[in-house]
Amino acid sequence: MAVSMSSTCPGTYCGRMMVNGSVEGECGVCPRGERANLQNVCKRCTESPELYDWLYLGFMAMLPLVLHWFFIEWYSGKKSSSALLQHITAMLECGVSSVVTLLVTEPVGKLSIHSCHVQMLSDWYTMLYNPKGHYQNPPGLER
Repeated sequence: MAVSMSSTCPGTYCGRMMVNGSVEGECGVCPRGERANLQNVCKRCTESPELYDWLYLGFMAMLPLVLHWFFIEWYSGKKSSSALLQHITAMLECGVSSVVTLLVTEPVGKLSIHSCHVQMLSDWYTMLYNPKGHYQNPPGLER
């Protein structure tokens, strides 16, 4: 059974999978950790995060810890002796969960992160740009 393929994919972030050196299948969302190139083929992201990526990741890692600490203070009262232990426990919980998350995501078993560099403003808001109704790109985002 032959698969009919057009030369372009309908959305800015749609692509085809590369299997054994050849492009196969219909256009669809690229798997996690991959991005469609100009030929609409999904390619693995292998770059290191840039400064803004690290700042975002740091913020997202610190947010649960700060919220934990806030609510520990909010509910512990002024004279609680267990608040310090709860603060330490919250810090250990957030630290261990961050390390485990890094170890179980690609590349598995390594404390490293791969990312796709930002090329357009829409890279931050991909859910707003993947195919619109009738497979049309928003104005100004034609490929």
